[in-house]
Amino acid sequence: MQQLVGEYTEQPMIVIFGSHSAIETGLASKRLGLTNVVVVKKGRERQYLEEHAHLFDEALVVDEWQQMLDEAVQKKLREKNGLVIPNRSMVVYLSAEKVEEELYLPIYGNRAMLKTEDRTTTEKEYLDQYALLKKAGIRVPREIEKDELALVGINREIPVALVKVQQANNPLERAFFYITSEEEYYEQAEAMKKKGLISKETLEEARIEEFVIGPYFNCNAWASGLKKELAKKVKIEEGINWLTLTEDPFKNPKVAWDFVGFGQRLQTNSSGFLNLPAKIQQQIGDKIKIKNEEIGHTMATMRESKMNEVVSSVPKFLATAEKVYPPGMIGLFGLQGAVPIDPQTNRPEWVVFDVSMRVPGDPAIAASPQMNNLTLKYRQYLPKGVHQITSPIDLPMIEILQAHKTQQLAKIVT
Repeated sequence: MQQLVGEYTEQPMIVIFGSHSAIETGLASKRLGLTNVVVVKKGRERQYLEEHAHLFDEALVVDEWQQMLDEAVQKKLREKNGLVIPNRSMVVYLSAEKVEEELYLPIYGNRAMLKTEDRTTTEKEYLDQYALLKKAGIRVPREIEKDELALVGINREIPVALVKVQQANNPLERAFFYITSEEEYYEQAEAMKKKGLISKETLEEARIEEFVIGPYFNCNAWASGLKKELAKKVKIEEGINWLTLTEDPFKNPKVAWDFVGFGQRLQTNSSGFLNLPAKIQQQIGDKIKIKNEEIGHTMATMRESKMNEVVSSVPKFLATAEKVYPPGMIGLFGLQGAVPIDPQTNRPEWVVFDVSMRVPGDPAIAASPQMNNLTLKYRQYLPKGVHQITSPIDLPMIEILQAHKTQQLAKIVT
């Protein structure tokens, strides 16, 4: 891929998979002066060809997602200097394995890391997200094997456990359920199978873990490919230090990453169900299908004094990713977790239960105070006529433009 992008004489054309975060990516690429093409499946094309058509230069409409892998399609995209911005839908519908091995188009980011987002408990020949988090020393919920379910109970070692099961007919979403005993696991699993929410096969691959009681936060960040070898931390000497903090983000950066903001998920239909009084929940709980399907997001903020511990998990994760999957993380990603109270210290702690290895797909982050912060940092790299960073996806576009300008595209693609 490095050789291929080395042959690109014109600006790259951003290739967007028409789902998940396509609208955000289309907006960011157009605002910052890059052309794009959106790949959409018939039956799902309306919003991209109608009310959001102004965000895209070209559209490729396919009968099936897998046609994106056809050599004729890929050849056409290569001729247009195509550069893919991966999202969750692309990884799911094409499969991480095919994206890694059969998509002969440069991908912004590290294609080898996309597969690590696999959330099943099937045995893997590679380190997945949970192994990476543990290796980085980041606290994760305790995993519970099926032969350890006796540990779960209100007065036992693990008061409440969460079962994460892939939905029976939806490869993008999971069906969660909570248990307070081994018996409850089997009862709820059977009830959900009867409702058609899960299957025997997806249940076998389910992950069971301690339920972390605390507010949920998605800690979203961006890792630069161009800055990896340039970043130099500020050195603190003994005694009083008086420091002058000047920085050009692409010439003498302090770090090779940026925190872009917190977000929180909205889930259906559990969010509405939990708004009901407990008495009504008990009355109707067995009569309706309770799901935790992601339907949207909201922006969130955190007290400045608590942010340091949470955001400091970002460089820990990046350092580990670079060792295990060189060149490491490039692009947007998210550490999804919760902030419970540690019973040992009686202080908040950060527990991460999932990692998004690509664009998080949370447009609400654009409302984060971090956008003003990042505008100040990158304003000299904004194209003429663009005065504000309005989305985290602006950062990849800025880096792509800078990499093309300095003939360093090979450093940001795989």
